[in-house]
Amino acid sequence: MNTMAKDYYKTLGVTKDSSPDDIKKAYRQLAKKYHPDANPTNKKEAEEKFKEISEAYEVLSDPDKKAVYDRTGSVEFSSGGSNFSWQDFTHYSDFEDLFSRIFGNSGFGGSAGESFFSGFRNEGPDLDLAIRVRVSLQDVYYGTKKTVKYRHNVTCEECNGTGAKGGETITCPTCHGTGQERIVQGQGFFRMVSVITCRDCGGKGSKPKEVCPVCKGTGTVPKTEVIELNIPRGAPNNLKIRYKGKGQSHNGRSGDMFIVLTVDEEPGYRRSGDDIYLGWEISFPEAALGTEVDMTIFRDTFKMKVPAGTQPGDVIKIKGAGFYRMNTSNRGDAHVTVQVVVPKKLTSRQKELLEEFMDLGEKKHSWIHR
Repeated sequence: MNTMAKDYYKTLGVTKDSSPDDIKKAYRQLAKKYHPDANPTNKKEAEEKFKEISEAYEVLSDPDKKAVYDRTGSVEFSSGGSNFSWQDFTHYSDFEDLFSRIFGNSGFGGSAGESFFSGFRNEGPDLDLAIRVRVSLQDVYYGTKKTVKYRHNVTCEECNGTGAKGGETITCPTCHGTGQERIVQGQGFFRMVSVITCRDCGGKGSKPKEVCPVCKGTGTVPKTEVIELNIPRGAPNNLKIRYKGKGQSHNGRSGDMFIVLTVDEEPGYRRSGDDIYLGWEISFPEAALGTEVDMTIFRDTFKMKVPAGTQPGDVIKIKGAGFYRMNTSNRGDAHVTVQVVVPKKLTSRQKELLEEFMDLGEKKHSWIHR
């Protein structure tokens, strides 16, 4: 290495073998030490040292710059030459994370997003799609499949997403191919650098030499697609099912499509977690004497044991008759509220037997007078 070159490894106190995490850790510690706000009595020297360690971090945290530096002992920055300026600092997300943790909301006399870092983030348009699909309680009790039809933008095949006829483009004269515009405000160390999507090329870094006749320069075309949605057994309300790459497309990127389930309630049933609640009618003799009845939940039949002396409103639990726990073979339980049915018409013999029953000492609490 050239003996006149800056020793970035020494500046950060790391070695060539240090991992990216070690480099970031070293920078974090030094940034905290030399931040100008932490050195109010020696601000100018702190500013110089802070810029020096930031230059070292810019080079050593970037694999390409680091490789060039290891090979030649120097690096050419984007602002021109080997002299580093704050416009050359590209690891803004790392930098913002550092100071939000170290200084909270006062890293530069205000929140990090309000001063030095204002405008650095440029995540582009949200390409994800969300479609809500309504399903029944029975659908998620058994699991099912549904067909979903939706419309989204996809990459134009005619121009391969370039927006240019025949795919022929030119470098954007505004951003010179970077896809970004930098807006610098203020002077000295405390300058606000905003990085925005290039307004001329929309962040692509290039412009069509001639606009694509199919997509009219947008790089995308609308498309209707049909997917088969697999609804798992036990799916909860508001479950999100992700289809990677099936969202909107923009500048060669595609977002994801999310199906969000709305599980509708059904009359006579209530769900709580993996358990299901419902009512079931039995006769007075069945409730009094006890029995075993066949009861149904949707399309399934279960044996329910009714103990002798069962009262109206009693709840009988049937283990394993509830919803499946999603993606497992485990099931919840069914909780059945007993509803004792009072007959509206009785035969002479039935009346005779009930009156005899009342005369045997159960008149006060008799079922027939309830």
